Amino acid sequence: MKILGIETATAVCGAALVSDGVVLASREVRERNVHAERLLRFVSEVLEEGRLAPGVLDAVAVSVGPGSFTGLRIGLSTAKGLVYATGVPLVGVPTLEALATRLARSGEVREGWILAALEARRDEVYVQIFRAEGERLERAGDVRDLAMSALIDYVSGRSVVVTGEGAEKAAEALLAGGIPCALAPAALRQCTAGDVALLGERLARAGRHADPVTLEPQYIKEFFLKVR
Repeated sequence: MKILGIETATAVCGAALVSDGVVLASREVRERNVHAERLLRFVSEVLEEGRLAPGVLDAVAVSVGPGSFTGLRIGLSTAKGLVYATGVPLVGVPTLEALATRLARSGEVREGWILAALEARRDEVYVQIFRAEGERLERAGDVRDLAMSALIDYVSGRSVVVTGEGAEKAAEALLAGGIPCALAPAALRQCTAGDVALLGERLARAGRHADPVTLEPQYIKEFFLKVR
């Protein structure tokens, strides 16, 4: 199965090509405000390296959030353009689940709780908690947008390993509230396009395709369009 993965929900802008659980090609940069400029070029480069035309892909997997409102719109519009042009299936990949899956797959958490956290505005984080058993991952809570003061109740006394771009912020609040936690290694706290593609492949095999007409970003916060 050949999957193109797109990540723009976070500071990472990237595209990756995966075939049967192996990352064949990847291009990405961790830099804000470059997603619109770089993404299509990255997509073209990974397909060229993999010697594939878009129409022979088994699916296009895109990170659907939560995360940067602008980044999410760029990634999803690019993914939808590709599937409309080629007819290949679309898979929406939850960003926090991709982060937790990356950590579970690394072997850093053999068995236990993973809290995936991304920066939100002010003193808030987007979070979701998971139970890991080897590489198997189960959702133990819904995606939430929480103030630091609400994190303790959400974690509910569990000892967690925290990952994601909001990990340090979340861990500091948990430790201050007496909740035991550990930080995932820094190298594992970023959601890469390869992570999106790998989870997208798993979802595609399970038949969890998305309707390109109705799939929307998982903003969590209310979205406001500024009009000058």
